[in-house]
Amino acid sequence: MKQLISIFIFLVTSMTISAQSLELARQYFEDGEYEKAVAIYKSLWNKNKGNTTYLDALTDCYMALKDYDTAASVMSSAIEQNPTMLNLRVSYASLLNTLNKPKEAEAQYNYVMKNIPANPTVILLTSRALEKAGKPELAIQVLEKGRDLVPNANYFTYDLSQLYLKTGQQEKMLAIAVDQLIADPSYYSLFTTSIQRSFQSDSEYDNLLKAVFNRAQQYPDNSQLIELMSWIYLQKRDFANAMRQLKALDIRTGNDYTRVYSLARTAFNEKQYDVAVSGFDYILEKGRANPYFYEAARFRLQALVAKSVVNTVISPSEQEVIDKDYTDFISAYSETGRAVYLSYDYAEFLMQYRDNLPKAIEILQTIIDNGTYSPPVIAEVKIRLADYLLIEGKRWDASLLYSQVDKDFKEGPLGQEARYKNALLSYYVGDFEWSQAQFDALKTATSRLISNDAIDRSVFIMDNMGMDSTDLAMKKYAATELLIYQNKLSEALVKLDSILIDFPGHALDDDVLYAKAHIYLKMKDYNKAIDCYEKAFTKYKDEIRADNSIYELAQLYDYTLNDKEKAKALYERLFNEYTGSVFAFDARQRFRVLRGDVDQ
Repeated sequence: MKQLISIFIFLVTSMTISAQSLELARQYFEDGEYEKAVAIYKSLWNKNKGNTTYLDALTDCYMALKDYDTAASVMSSAIEQNPTMLNLRVSYASLLNTLNKPKEAEAQYNYVMKNIPANPTVILLTSRALEKAGKPELAIQVLEKGRDLVPNANYFTYDLSQLYLKTGQQEKMLAIAVDQLIADPSYYSLFTTSIQRSFQSDSEYDNLLKAVFNRAQQYPDNSQLIELMSWIYLQKRDFANAMRQLKALDIRTGNDYTRVYSLARTAFNEKQYDVAVSGFDYILEKGRANPYFYEAARFRLQALVAKSVVNTVISPSEQEVIDKDYTDFISAYSETGRAVYLSYDYAEFLMQYRDNLPKAIEILQTIIDNGTYSPPVIAEVKIRLADYLLIEGKRWDASLLYSQVDKDFKEGPLGQEARYKNALLSYYVGDFEWSQAQFDALKTATSRLISNDAIDRSVFIMDNMGMDSTDLAMKKYAATELLIYQNKLSEALVKLDSILIDFPGHALDDDVLYAKAHIYLKMKDYNKAIDCYEKAFTKYKDEIRADNSIYELAQLYDYTLNDKEKAKALYERLFNEYTGSVFAFDARQRFRVLRGDVDQ
């Protein structure tokens, strides 16, 4: 046992010393102290003749010293000592080319190509050496020969596929990569990652889809190929075909539902509501025994609502259908306790689209009074109920509920959300000093949304406080924001116009335009909203609402008006002209998606 420990200590110590020596030699080389580097590399090479890294570095040192004869001699000697290491001959050929001896170099390359052994390690090392030497076509030939010589041809697939890609032979790359995936399903992640990094256009994905489809015809039972086809469709943002493939895969693999549910959620987030509903319906058809049943029911209804209101006001007939779906589902499954979030969503639906705030408040209060739900669930419901009470004009009742959640979840996201909304409530009624202190404290909130909103509010108050001796303009503006929140839009427009009349040239002018844009969005008057946004960031490009206005207008063009070119131009303007904006990162990401640089 002591002998084994001694051997282990010796090996570890030797490895450490070698690593330190190598680092020192590299430093000497970088500093131009080539002779010192030679001494170390020579010692390392003599101790380990199998490590060609040392030999290449030693040769580089001699070349830097212009000692070409020694460089050639060392390399030639190494080949004599290691005749099976063909990668040494490749390095030697590269050296001979440097020494302007092309015929001798060519002879070395010819020898290499005629003597490829059935040894996968030698084949890979030789191919990689040829690629490093700027001979990618020869590197490909070595690997192709290797596939004929070695029983496990897939051993070379990754290197060969990358070389095909680098030399523009995409069809060959796709063919062997797909074959590798069929032989080894664990290759899937590496394959898709490589494709994402390499592909730049839809046509490339079309070629891949063709290759995969052809193989799927030959291997109809290969579920990996079906999953890959769905992934390709997703890169092309063809959500419908991606969903079709995943449903087929789900049936074939025994109804796991995970992939279908995940894609449905992705489609929902990307506002592909028809595809989302299709996926959720598929899950619901399988019955409530599956683990995604309740989530699918909830998001299906959310998708139906969102689909109806993207471009128009939700119609009365659509309201009736969705209302019935909510009540039927809640009634059927309320005893399980799993329908609580559907009730939560139903309250929002009633408030937003059925103009039935009292009923919405009643539903939320019933959930709180039930007493069987977890504290986090109750906290979420209390926050939403407080929102509704504020809309109803019950400020103190709303503040009490926010404070309760803040107290119960002091440092968590729920507590921070409640604290932010309580601060916003104080802002609405003109208590700017206290609300700003709360916003400042929330700048470091764990939720990026709350943190960004808190920063925005704090900067806004600081920017506009003291512009008049009584802060009357600020108080009128804050009160107007509350009117907008309460959906008293006509009254809010009148109040905003009065600010422009009563306080001409005030710093709030850009904020008035920004608030008007929000009102017109709620009214679905998109032309007026666009006009307000454009004035806000052109006339007041250095004010704090400029980047907000650009980003929100880009979102309007992107998701509601479906004018991707205008959206793309605005996203680009935002991250170029407002590099410090909290929206800059998201704008850049979305710009890249719209330009086709990355998948969703």
